[in-house]
Amino acid sequence: MKKHKVANYLGLNFEIDDLNYCLEYSDPDDFLLDIIIKSIAEFKDEVFNNVGADAYFGSWEQRFIEEEKVLKKTYKKINPLTQEQIHKEIFDGSLLPTLSKNFKLVIYFEMKIYSHYLIHDKKEKKYYYVTNKRKWNKKNNEPIHKLIESYVAVSFEKKPSKADFFRTILSENEDREDEFMEKNKSIEYEEREKLWEKTAYFSSNGLDYIGLYEEVYKQYVKNQNS
Repeated sequence: MKKHKVANYLGLNFEIDDLNYCLEYSDPDDFLLDIIIKSIAEFKDEVFNNVGADAYFGSWEQRFIEEEKVLKKTYKKINPLTQEQIHKEIFDGSLLPTLSKNFKLVIYFEMKIYSHYLIHDKKEKKYYYVTNKRKWNKKNNEPIHKLIESYVAVSFEKKPSKADFFRTILSENEDREDEFMEKNKSIEYEEREKLWEKTAYFSSNGLDYIGLYEEVYKQYVKNQNS
């Protein structure tokens, strides 16, 4: 499925101001595709019609409950192949720029099961750091286009350099690292650390981001140990 077909499927009639607001104030619990769908005009209209004006504008809890119901129904309607393509385009950072010229992909780091990228919001003059985690077919050593995590981690007022962006990735990956270390605690600690680095900071083509930004990584480790 080509990108313009995905854009047409999701609908180009979404509220850009709502999407910008949600991107700015979202947290790691807010799945990026959920945020996009909730910004589509048809979605908002259905929620509004179901709960009425008083609840829509006056009762956040009731509105949220109805949004989750409509969201669940919306996902059921999406063809599995279409959803796979949408997840692929979220992972590689191409979906938001496809949906609106307001967004531009300015930095993209692919690290096998993880992706980290910077999206420029031209209207709000902000830069959003989006990170994703996808499933991986170990047998065939290839990606499965199904996202496990997908969220806005941080926003910037000014565009960071690639080195500064990598430094932010290291900081934002700390919870992932803690989870990984705990899950694999049967492995000796130093070996676990090396395994984590290979899991989190190597691309699917073997590019070593720690080696690429070696000084940044050394300073990060030094600060962690101080």
